[in-house]
Amino acid sequence: MSGRRYGRSRGQSLAELAISLPLLLLVMLGTIDLGRAYFDYIEMRNGAFEGARYGSQNPTDSTGIKNMVLSHGVPSDVKVTSTPSGAYTTIGGNATITVSVSRTFTPITLSFLQHFFGLGSFKMNCTAVMKVMT
Repeated sequence: MSGRRYGRSRGQSLAELAISLPLLLLVMLGTIDLGRAYFDYIEMRNGAFEGARYGSQNPTDSTGIKNMVLSHGVPSDVKVTSTPSGAYTTIGGNATITVSVSRTFTPITLSFLQHFFGLGSFKMNCTAVMKVMT
């Protein structure tokens, strides 16, 4: 061991880094994508609930329902639909309001996932239903 030189293996660590770095970056970006998707889903769910809550008091105000959903931090490219059902002209009826929020989520790692796994953009949907109070 006295005749062995430790300076000869300097290139080995560089080769190991070159092999492992793409995998580490993919894991890191995948984690970020998963966090972004989860955060967007939570915001969409909260926005749909707030829109349904507003719609339970104002079932015919579809613009107000959409503005209420958009004012709760949902991503800007969401599609909002509100659908009242039942006869909401009588107090105590069984009328409901359904607010649906949807968007297409595009991950950062899209090109790699599409090339190797066939995965790509996916649609996220959230729906909230409330009884009409008027």
